[in-house]
Amino acid sequence: MTPENRGRLLLELHNHKGPLKKPADLLRRAASSEDVADTAVIGGVALADVVAGKIAEAQIPPNVIEAFHAQYPQYGTSFIEAVQRLSKDPEKLSGLVNGVKGKVFEIDYADWLNNGHLPAGLTAELSHHANNPSWDILIRDAHGHVDSILQLKATESLDYVHQAITSHPDIDVVVPHDVYENLVHHPDVFGHLIDGQETLLSVNGHVMDAVGHAESAGASHLPVVGPAIVIGLAVLVNGQAYRKGRISMGEAVRNIAERGTLSIIASLAGWISAAAAHEPIVGLPVAVIVRLFGGQALHNKRRRELLTDCVDNVVGSRVRLQLQVRRPLLDAVT
Repeated sequence: MTPENRGRLLLELHNHKGPLKKPADLLRRAASSEDVADTAVIGGVALADVVAGKIAEAQIPPNVIEAFHAQYPQYGTSFIEAVQRLSKDPEKLSGLVNGVKGKVFEIDYADWLNNGHLPAGLTAELSHHANNPSWDILIRDAHGHVDSILQLKATESLDYVHQAITSHPDIDVVVPHDVYENLVHHPDVFGHLIDGQETLLSVNGHVMDAVGHAESAGASHLPVVGPAIVIGLAVLVNGQAYRKGRISMGEAVRNIAERGTLSIIASLAGWISAAAAHEPIVGLPVAVIVRLFGGQALHNKRRRELLTDCVDNVVGSRVRLQLQVRRPLLDAVT
């Protein structure tokens, strides 16, 4: 404990009437400079994570979100959570990406058809099933009758396209623009193909960018940055105080350990609450409140230690005084 802290606590004990404060009495005591500094660091790091996550989340295109829910209705979760959950399993993540990529191609092509690229009275609609075995887009006339059906394949594999045509030769296959141009010299399949207007490269890049943003949006990382900064600041401040002779080495180490422990507990509490709520912003107030209440609890602990020292000193002084008074009386008797 620094001499300044000790003097401040002694003055507070001298002026305070009634029982010692409890952690719930936090708002009755102004936060110390250490509390303010550590809380600012922890809150600042948490806020930076929230802002970074929200920016990344906003960058995910709506058609990717729509494609994910249409293709994987059984997930019952968000695109971001699904990507983060599968990020450690490349094979499963690849399957998710391919499914979303195919559905994005379907959504984009249906939108393109319905925006002035169909004869008057015709409308394109997507299949209501995630994996329809024969067709993906249905085109109806103004009376609701089926005019034609299409299957879409967001792939560059000739075998895959050929298999789709062989399985359903009466249904034309829509392929990405670059794939369509590459297959022009394959008359056995080209007569069954329709130009999808959008390139496969564009679809792949579109979805992979969304996956990258999803991996960084509100990503759940162990809280190490905030505590590391707090510990670094504590080492710097207490190291200077020790070199100037204001505190002992033991006091410096103790203060560093206490501030580091409080920051770790606060950051961990914020991380757990954010993970449980699936919302990064929840962790920010939790981390700040835990750090402030932790500082109050530590403050009360120091006050009790100082009070105990004062009581011990008083008791010791009383015993020594009694011995000094009793000895002359005994000498006089003898």
